[in-house]
Amino acid sequence: MAEKEIKYLIPWDFTPVAENALKYAIKLAKLAKEPVQIELVHVLQSGGLFSKGKLSEQEASEKMAEEQKRIKSEYDVEVKTHILEGSIFDTISEFASESNAEMVIMGTHGIKGVQKLTGSWALKVIAGSEVPFLVVQDEPIPGKNFSHIVMPVEFRDEDKEKIQWGIRFALQFGSKIHVIVPNAFDSGVQKKINNNLAFAKMHIESYGLEWEVHNAAKGKSFQEEIVNLAIDIEAELILIMTTPNIDLTDYVFGAQEQYVIANSAKIPVLCINPGTLSI
Repeated sequence: MAEKEIKYLIPWDFTPVAENALKYAIKLAKLAKEPVQIELVHVLQSGGLFSKGKLSEQEASEKMAEEQKRIKSEYDVEVKTHILEGSIFDTISEFASESNAEMVIMGTHGIKGVQKLTGSWALKVIAGSEVPFLVVQDEPIPGKNFSHIVMPVEFRDEDKEKIQWGIRFALQFGSKIHVIVPNAFDSGVQKKINNNLAFAKMHIESYGLEWEVHNAAKGKSFQEEIVNLAIDIEAELILIMTTPNIDLTDYVFGAQEQYVIANSAKIPVLCINPGTLSI
């Protein structure tokens, strides 16, 4: 029986941050236990702010063919390419779902400039996706192989799904999971956190994975504490779940996860949307 092949998609706009995403895809492919196919996806914007100065379909095809040859020569990796038309805010996630991709690896500059007013473009692309997004800002650090990942566990029922994704990733790459929990000022919320922690303990330990629980400091932003922990333990990944039913208000005023996604330490963030995995 042929081995199952997993697929990584990379939104490709010919920028250095897209190249960083490619480097992560290549690194992950080398660490993965199954064969991996890397595919580049260029979206021709059909209208709006990002359509200004866009490439024609022929120009994009020629540039993608050149990139395909360059990547083969530079990295000794065969990549497939796709040119799609639509909005980057839904075309990428729709294609990822339709093509049964394991993960989308996306480069970003974080939140800067106009994004501070309109929300994170990265978060807009991620929201609603049925496929996890790994968001990276820099290229991979040599010698770092996802041996430590930080995963917040809170009070929502959806956190059980996030825990399952954390286990899935840790099994794939041999990671230690560092769970961080917030301080709750309400006994009902604390009970829900405890229930999710019990769920995490049962499932993580059933797979023989190494893990540790950390408590966030009182009176501080939980999102800052997540990033601070990742910095302190030199984690190579933060795993979060995006806000359920995210709307325009979250984009404009900032869903809490935007701070983590665009963290100043430039630690990669794996973003999971609720409802993408059956428990």
